[in-house]
Amino acid sequence: MQGQIDMTDFKALIFKVGEEEYGVHINQVISIERMQEITSYPNRPAHVLGVTVMREVVTPLVDLRSALMGEALVPSDSCRIILVQVEDKQIGLIVDAATDVLDIKLDTIQHPNLLDSKDVSYLKGISKMDDRLIILLDMEKLLEKTTNIDELKEIKEVFQD
Repeated sequence: MQGQIDMTDFKALIFKVGEEEYGVHINQVISIERMQEITSYPNRPAHVLGVTVMREVVTPLVDLRSALMGEALVPSDSCRIILVQVEDKQIGLIVDAATDVLDIKLDTIQHPNLLDSKDVSYLKGISKMDDRLIILLDMEKLLEKTTNIDELKEIKEVFQD
């Protein structure tokens, strides 16, 4: 999805990083894939594990556990790659598990004061649904904050030359 996320009722892909549940607007998601071989390269941005080819496109892979929690990913069979569209590039986000797609009602979203901080501008809010707290993310802003997004966008061109 280009530009700003519409904050009305929407569908969100729910995934886990550590024990926390996160959600991303379904319009930012291309697909969910199983883990596959990662090609590392030198001097890559922080939190980027390397690249892989997905849907015939060289795709950078970002470790969301590292980006959000400062802990290195521990690969497992439940790990997934969430392929997202950021502007006109696809980026793979490695998460501990992709769990479901939920309808998020606007009236379930709260905006604690801490969300006003520039340091967490990528947090869209926290949805309280029954006994679950789902942290809603804006992937474009998260990638701008935690990685060098311009470098991520250039990776495809570098590896195809």
